[in-house]
Amino acid sequence: MVQSPSSREDEKSGGIQVIARAAKILNALGENPGGMSLGEIAHAVDLPRSTVQRIVAALDSERLVRSSGAGGLRLGPALLKLISSVHTDAVELMRPWLEHLSEVTNETVSLARASGTQLAIVHYVVASRELRVVPRMGLNLPLYSTSGGRALLALERDEDIELLVGAAWKELTDQTVKTLPELMQRVEEVRTSGISYDRGETLEGISTMAVALDTLFGRFSVSLLVPTARFQKQEAFYRVEMLKCKEALAGEIGKIAAVEG
Repeated sequence: MVQSPSSREDEKSGGIQVIARAAKILNALGENPGGMSLGEIAHAVDLPRSTVQRIVAALDSERLVRSSGAGGLRLGPALLKLISSVHTDAVELMRPWLEHLSEVTNETVSLARASGTQLAIVHYVVASRELRVVPRMGLNLPLYSTSGGRALLALERDEDIELLVGAAWKELTDQTVKTLPELMQRVEEVRTSGISYDRGETLEGISTMAVALDTLFGRFSVSLLVPTARFQKQEAFYRVEMLKCKEALAGEIGKIAAVEG
């Protein structure tokens, strides 16, 4: 029997709705690593318990969720394995744009993400010129003093920022931000302009600017690392190229709005 166009559209819409609901359930479990009951999941995603039970059973059959005992459910091994490959995939997808940014500015570019209260560098492209900045892979620096860290903090709610930066403030240079109100002012400036600056706050003689990316693979910051003397002369040019890079990356791997239903 041949399906009518309307029945095919109904089937397609139903499939999209199931995917959207499954995504909500997985997101809820991801935010509660200690495990959740079916009732807790149903309340969190605003769906009937019977609907949640049916979707969870399908996810369990694919090892995307698992029982943690006492009726609790957690993310499953298949999904966790997929998540572990996300970092590599993200770097590979972003690499051409990072290399292009480094080429047009002739400066070092780094890719980082938050790791607790620190900013962890996960990839970088070093400039070819003689006087350049060469970061260390895995180098952890405070979120509050770095341009990349503040760019990421600007994506968070105000009430969560203090929890993310922690209580231990260290004055790395004379320019380092020293108080939470001062940090919040800087964060608000990032939200307004879309770009973050570190003018010698973390390392003397080094200035940076950064943008944050909320991607399908998580949140990252892209930073331009420049000797301060050159940064001051070329700041306007760097800013234009940084925003171009952000726009290109957002179009490539930016988050897609969730489907409601």
